[in-house]
Parts: sequence; C-alpha cells; structure tokens
Amino acid sequence: MTPAIRCLLVALIGSTSIACVDPLVPPPDRAVGSLPARVPSPDDNPTTAEKVTLGRLLFWDPILSGDRDVACATCHHPDFAYADGRALSVGVGGTGLGPARVASTESPHGTTRNAMSVLDTAWNGVNVRGESPGPAEAPMFWDNRTLSLEAQALGPIRNLDEMRGTSFDDTQIVPEISRRLSEIPEYVALFEAAFGSRDVTEHAIVRAIAAFERTLVARDSSFDRYMLGDESAMSPAQKRGLFEFVARGCTRCHSGPMFSDFRLHTIPAGKARHGRGSHTPGGVMRTASLRNVTRTAPYFQDGSHATLDDVFTFYAHVDRSADPDLAGIDAPMPIDFGARSDLEAFFTAISDAAYDTTVPDRLPSGLRPGGAIP
Repeated sequence: MTPAIRCLLVALIGSTSIACVDPLVPPPDRAVGSLPARVPSPDDNPTTAEKVTLGRLLFWDPILSGDRDVACATCHHPDFAYADGRALSVGVGGTGLGPARVASTESPHGTTRNAMSVLDTAWNGVNVRGESPGPAEAPMFWDNRTLSLEAQALGPIRNLDEMRGTSFDDTQIVPEISRRLSEIPEYVALFEAAFGSRDVTEHAIVRAIAAFERTLVARDSSFDRYMLGDESAMSPAQKRGLFEFVARGCTRCHSGPMFSDFRLHTIPAGKARHGRGSHTPGGVMRTASLRNVTRTAPYFQDGSHATLDDVFTFYAHVDRSADPDLAGIDAPMPIDFGARSDLEAFFTAISDAAYDTTVPDRLPSGLRPGGAIP
C-alpha cells in the first residue's frame, strides 16, 4: 500500500493517532465509513418481532392497493436488491416483475421516478461520524419531501399510479384498506399482538411496515469488514478503487456510511434535467446512496443511465456549472479504463448480497404475495 493510500485510509477510519496532510484526504465531513452497528428506530415505534412479522406480510400483500393487484414488494423486490431493475416503475394494472413488468394497455399507470432500494434506509441521513437526524427525521424519496420510514410507507399507497389506482381517491384509500384488513381475523390478531389493540388504523399500518423495512439491512459488505479492521476483506483493485473514489472528488456528495450526503443537487442527467415528475425544481435530486450500487441499475431519478459505465461517461462530460459540488471536482476526467475497472471493483465491495430475501408462503388475505406476478 502506498503512503498516500495508507494516509487516506487512516483518515477514512477516523483515527487521530497519525497526522495526515495528504491533499487527497477528504475533510471529515466528506469521508466514508462502515454502517453503524445499531439500527435506529423512533421512540414511538420501537422495533419488535411482532411488528416485523406483521409489517412483512403487509409489505407483500396487494390488499394495500386499490385494485388488490400491486404490493410494496412489487417495486421493491429482493430479486433486485429491493428496487425493481426498471428505469421507471409500473404500478397498478401492470403485470410481471422487474424489467419484465409491463403496464396495462387499457389503463397504463407508469410512474415518473426510478424506484430507490429500501435496503439500509433505516440509516438515511447518517453522517460519517454515525450521527443522524433521528429516525423520525430521516429523509425519504428522491426529493427529500418526506421524513421517516413511517411517512414514506403511506406515499405509494395514496399515489394514483403506484398503488391507489382510480377506484378510490387519496382520502378514501387508507380507510378502505383499514376496513379490508379489519375484516380478516388473522390480521386483526396480528395487529393486536403488535400494538396491543385490535383497531386497524393508518398509524398502525405504517408503523408495522416501517418496522419491517428497518430489518432490511446489508451491512456485511467487503468494505464494511475492511473498515472494521479486516485488511484482507478488500482486494488490491477494490482498495485502488476506494482511493480513486476519494481522489476524484466523489465524496463531495457520496459521503458517510451510506455514500450520500442526503442533500439536494442539480444533476443535469437525462430526463432529470427537465425535472420530470419532480417535486423540486430544475431536476434537483438527492444524492443517491451507493450502497448495493452494482445491484440497483439503472441509475438517476429517471433511470436514464443503464450501466455504471454510462454513469462514468456522464460525469466525464457533465456541465460542472450546474451545481457547486460538481464545480468543485478537480480530479482528472475522463476516467481511463484502468481507473474505471478499479472503481467498479470498489463498487462491488460496497454491495452486499447478505440481506433478507424471504418471500411469505401465504398471506392472510389469500392474495398472491407481490401482486399480479406471473
């Protein structure tokens, strides 16, 4: 290992035992690190086994959609690292799974955003020091418009194209879902076990789903083990890729344990440059987490870049005047083949397949887990 790389890694790990003045070492707020050992949960929704059991079933049950044909798991499926492998998701009325999913010809309901993975979202907002805004303030969606996994769970249920459909308006759908679940004795018993009440409320539904989502973690990557002291966990190419990642300024935005600063940036990528479907102006979007990046293509908020190679090419030619952090990148571009290869090796090091891939054998509703999937 070269002195510069060793110096870099000491800074990333956060050691104060060695002074380091190498110019390639990022300031502390732009360093990266392993995921915290503890999964946070809000004070008013501590994670319990009973909530997780209920939340898992609700996550997979299409009874939560207006026409009982699409579930949370339809667009956040373990086969695609809890995303869906599509540029833009297909919601109600669609059939199939992942890239093979197709919209209804009679009443198509395509979304305007790429489905973000829900893996590790329990740590949304965490910085390199392990500090977070707290689970009740964790930013969600591409535009940070919602805070907390509890609030996030409600968004797709109320969305016309994702889960609600045309049979109900956004004020009717949640009472309808509560009514449906209340009529299933097995679900009523599960809600009572989880919350001590047989009442099936909106509050209880989203708390159960959020509790389950907090169990969807992938924190045993090669990178995490390396940062915790296992020198053999990463290959030489992966270590070189880590050095390239920092040296080229990627940590200006992709910092912290989640490889995201969770701030909004103007990234003129594909349709995103026009702000298509955006709740924020001009294509402004949150820095995407790079956790499991090799398993969550395509990339950007509109899925406009199919491969990592496409992303490298994009950043080699991006208009750096679009955002202050883009303007601040002064590393050599374009990225040559060797550097790309090392960066891709590093990205495999921050991708971890050891997450929960369990699919329920059955649902209390009697519906098919995941919805209309052939």
